[in-house]
Amino acid sequence: MRGSKATAATGARKTGKGRGPGRGRASNPARSLVKDPVKGPIKGPVKGPVKGPVKGKGQLRREATEALLVEAFGRIVQRHGLRFVGVNEVVKEAGVGKALLYRYFGGLPGLVEAWGRENRIWPKLVDMVPLSGAPGATAAQVLKKIVVRNAQVHRDDPVRVEMLADELMTPTAISGALGEIRKQVGRDHAALFARNRDFRDHHLTMVVMMAAASYLAMRAVKAPRFMGEDLADAATWTRLMAEIEAIIERVVG
Repeated sequence: MRGSKATAATGARKTGKGRGPGRGRASNPARSLVKDPVKGPIKGPVKGPVKGPVKGKGQLRREATEALLVEAFGRIVQRHGLRFVGVNEVVKEAGVGKALLYRYFGGLPGLVEAWGRENRIWPKLVDMVPLSGAPGATAAQVLKKIVVRNAQVHRDDPVRVEMLADELMTPTAISGALGEIRKQVGRDHAALFARNRDFRDHHLTMVVMMAAASYLAMRAVKAPRFMGEDLADAATWTRLMAEIEAIIERVVG
């Protein structure tokens, strides 16, 4: 009899039976194991619900490699310009195999498109048209702000200057991808301008002044000396922008 009781007690201890409420080892959802795709199971209570699909190790590795390649491309552009970027240079800079660039991006043009999306290489519309909806602003005030702002954001960012300059040079392997980025930005700007009466009424003035401002921005970065002026000099640049504003004021009124 004693043996039977001892056996039963041992079984109760192993299974948790016979214990008071909450003292057994029954499953507790709050202590369920959640699997981290990199570190493995996470032990202990889970704080809050697990949101969204859990990414596998392969997906995380791919995203990390894509980020390395995009960042490597950007660094090379900063150092040497858009026209001196090749697949070999990018994979060497990123420290990954060439096959991965083709697997994830299909080639250099696909990488350029991803780089463009990640880095906002063109001014945002809100930066380009800061006064388009300002109550009481005159047409001249709106146009002056847009043209000067356009020139400034390009002069301040050599990569944007490279984008502009690429249009004027012999096409390269990435020119098509850059062209698609420019086309999309152009469509966005055209749609915005079409909704504003000031832009419609002074469209040709905008074409001339934006072209002049863009060219000055390119020269300021690539070849600052122009007609005896140093376009890289801050004071000279301020005078030039003031002259552009004065021309718009005289033409638009």
